[in-house]
Amino acid sequence: MNEWIHAVLENNIFRGACAGLGAAALVDYAAFRGFKNLDEALRYDWKTACWRWGQGFVGGAITAAGYGSVIG
Repeated sequence: MNEWIHAVLENNIFRGACAGLGAAALVDYAAFRGFKNLDEALRYDWKTACWRWGQGFVGGAITAAGYGSVIG
């Protein structure tokens, strides 16, 4: 594996960011399951969902960075 990719994947901040993104995606999972047709999916507030996912990504990275500086 490329050394750069390996370094990114091993980085705690990247892992925290991915965990935050996953947590934010789980919030929308129930809504996704409730879609009965394509029209409902198209009417979904995707702008808010993307904003929430971005917040989860950044929040997870910040949390991991702080945790790493205290524990590491």
